[in-house]
Amino acid sequence: MRSDEGAYLVDGPVLVAEALAAGVELRSLYVEVDATRPAVHRVVDEARRAGVRVREVVPGALAKVLDLGSPQSLVAVASQQLQPLDGVLAAASATGRPLMVLVDVADPGNVGTLVRTAEAAGGAGCVLVGSCADLFNPKTVRATAGALFRVPVATAADLASLQRAARAHDVTLVGTVGDRGSSPESVVLAGSVAIVIGSEAHGLPADAVALCDRLVTIPMDGGVESLNAAVAGSVVAFEAARQRRAGSGPGPAQDRSGRRTTAVGHNDDPVATGRPPSGRPAPEHGSPTR
Repeated sequence: MRSDEGAYLVDGPVLVAEALAAGVELRSLYVEVDATRPAVHRVVDEARRAGVRVREVVPGALAKVLDLGSPQSLVAVASQQLQPLDGVLAAASATGRPLMVLVDVADPGNVGTLVRTAEAAGGAGCVLVGSCADLFNPKTVRATAGALFRVPVATAADLASLQRAARAHDVTLVGTVGDRGSSPESVVLAGSVAIVIGSEAHGLPADAVALCDRLVTIPMDGGVESLNAAVAGSVVAFEAARQRRAGSGPGPAQDRSGRRTTAVGHNDDPVATGRPPSGRPAPEHGSPTR
């Protein structure tokens, strides 16, 4: 249904209420007739006032026909809405706020969490590049916790096409790598930057790393070799928010020496982790995440 009809499912009274509040187009709402929770009744009333078609179904029907794992007693069918890539980049440029760029991030929970992080950290939006998990997968929708209804999201076929469009809007690409990047606090992130996060299994591939203008690595202590992709992206996104609130940064998207960071990363230690590979000295600035 998601691909063929341009629709997706919004499950439960909390998410449906947020979708209604955000002005998401709801095509219909299905509610089980024995639903007794006051929150369910409030949402049904709101949906009817908004002109949404409400259909009652027998108890247990939603669990039988919907691929939601543990569906709640009401589900809405919403229209998918993606934004043009140029529009999302223009918003980042105009507002001086960062974008979250996900490259081949395959886990729906990570994709949803990073969309949620983009909103919480004050980002301008998200761009999904390559073979990311379906934005409208029910697990992804749940993981966004409602941010999907408010955060502009665009897609790009590959990072090269995104880079070309980003240059036209003066948006700098900051890639997260496993080592040899600058620490996030030493790079200007407060302006119009795109924080580029690689896949859980491999991080950013070498060709993607080479397209980035700056590289960051998250310094880490202890024996942990890497961070989850969503955690890594969140660390960098909230450092951008901290810099923006402080009105400070080391200089225009560069390390403290003013040099471009070397475009090298270890793909076997993917997403910006701060641990060097065994037998290798620790990099000066730490590493990105995983």
